[in-house]
Amino acid sequence: MPVPNWSVVSTVREPLSLVLAFACHHLSMGAKTVHLFFDDPTDPAAEVMKSIPGVDVTLCDSAHWTALGQPDRPAWQTRRQTLNANFIAQQQRTDWLLHVDADEFLWAPYGIERDLARAGAWLHIPNLERAWIAPEAGIFDGVFRASGLSTSSIERIYGPARRYLQSGLSGHTSGKAMARLSDRKFIAIHAVKEEFGGEVSPGHTTANACILHFDGMTARHWLLKSLRYAAQGKALLQSLHNRRRAGIERVMDAPDPLTEGLALHNEIFHLSDKQREMLDAQGALLTCQLDLGASVAAHAPGRTTDFSAERFDAYLASALDETIGKIRNQTRRFN
Repeated sequence: MPVPNWSVVSTVREPLSLVLAFACHHLSMGAKTVHLFFDDPTDPAAEVMKSIPGVDVTLCDSAHWTALGQPDRPAWQTRRQTLNANFIAQQQRTDWLLHVDADEFLWAPYGIERDLARAGAWLHIPNLERAWIAPEAGIFDGVFRASGLSTSSIERIYGPARRYLQSGLSGHTSGKAMARLSDRKFIAIHAVKEEFGGEVSPGHTTANACILHFDGMTARHWLLKSLRYAAQGKALLQSLHNRRRAGIERVMDAPDPLTEGLALHNEIFHLSDKQREMLDAQGALLTCQLDLGASVAAHAPGRTTDFSAERFDAYLASALDETIGKIRNQTRRFN
């Protein structure tokens, strides 16, 4: 039986260091192509990524959206992501296509090919979420926590911070999908469906791989991504799960959103020794090593990498200040 080949697609709007690590990691994992759609068509990272063999770059400018049958750039991020993913899927340039965000890294120490050989229309890959056990130094530092804990366990482990968690995680708990392209299904955010707006197709869940979700590469990055939902309007904020929205509204209502946001991140993501012990006892805490420096060296030789939190935050500083300014200037509160 021939070994199936697979590719990755992502719509990105992140600093170069993250996009570079993301692409090179997946190429090192065996991806045939990493398809990057740059949400900001003027993003300088696009030129760098174009030079890397195996990376396919598309600028999401007005011509791109017109080609996809859209009169304007879709307002909702999830709509832009699914349009881009299905655009690549329709081209049938690989057997399988993994649709993930730039802060989500496939981790499959035993490879993904065996799972693909026995999957149906799609492979469901569960996700873990990065948590911190020390002050932020590198953007990929930390450990990974799993969802699925009982309500009583979440209460004991997280205490008051549990009100911001869904099944023990701050972000999604749905995992991501790798679609068999020959079946010509619709690739959604977390699943594969019969068609747009249709029922979820039968799939297979892997026990040998997971998605490592870095829900914010630093505290400031997490805060920026969170507040962008609020800055774009009530409808987008309301689309989040209640616990995520509660945290954002707490920051929005604070006299000093930056200080409040950093404090909230600490409550949600930084684990005490006791919390680590309790999570470990439940088998819900893992260490997953990623040699991203080696991946970049292999696929983008000569390209220097700086994965420090300090450098990453410096790049985001103006965007975070601008977003916080928008939040402060809003005249209505979201309910």
